[in-house]
Amino acid sequence: MTSDNALVPLSRFHRIEVAESLRYLLDRPREKDFSLRSIARKEGPDGRELVQMQLVVAGRETLAAHPLAERYPIHFVKSYHPWSFHGDPGVEFENHRAAAQILDIPEPIGYDANTFRTSFLPGRPLSRLSPFTDVEPQEQCLGIAQQAESATLIGLWKLAEEAFAQIRKLHASGFFHRDMELHNLIVCTAPIRVFLIDFESAQRDFQGTNAEREELAFTDLAEILRLAIYLQSGLGRQEGELAEASLAALPRLFRAASLSTFASRLDAADRRAVGA
Repeated sequence: MTSDNALVPLSRFHRIEVAESLRYLLDRPREKDFSLRSIARKEGPDGRELVQMQLVVAGRETLAAHPLAERYPIHFVKSYHPWSFHGDPGVEFENHRAAAQILDIPEPIGYDANTFRTSFLPGRPLSRLSPFTDVEPQEQCLGIAQQAESATLIGLWKLAEEAFAQIRKLHASGFFHRDMELHNLIVCTAPIRVFLIDFESAQRDFQGTNAEREELAFTDLAEILRLAIYLQSGLGRQEGELAEASLAALPRLFRAASLSTFASRLDAADRRAVGA
């Protein structure tokens, strides 16, 4: 780091380098937030913007309303347009705060009627790191796994194991994410860790039947279990809870007509691993 830059905390785990040319926004905040970068936006069928997600430097209004913004002035903001139909940001805030206590992840910063704020995670979604994302038909993933470098598959397996353990930890507390896709798993490099995000649809303290709990749990885990099958078709069958759960769920993860194909590729991967 040069003397022209400074490190500003994003969360308890991460810091960001800020150029001197932007330090004035921290030393003398504007009245309103200053947008550093647009992360994503969602539009309605008519083209009108419904949701905007940004990395911002907190303005004076935000600093006064949300105490944690003083500690993390650069953070993530999801803004809903007032005329759009959307969920309650307060519910997402409470869900995220409960998940942070269970998983030891960065806590949310605040909310109002149309805005949710939380720590920004400087990483990439697991969906972008996986070579299997959006591949159809699913059987093509088997060929991708066979051609991939072992180091890539091993690295993804370790990330999948970590994500699996965190989701299971939520479930043990009666907490179900209910929107657990690979793009809601952020992989950061310093430290190397997987962080769950987007708890807008989560359900806490679920008191349903065992069958209902099992169905919610499977829905949360399905994408990770499917990824685990793809990885094992290149690495060979693995050991541990993720491997066991993915193999047990094989009939539920894929079309019936494809099951024999997946099973034979797993057998072939086992033989390659033994012969390596």
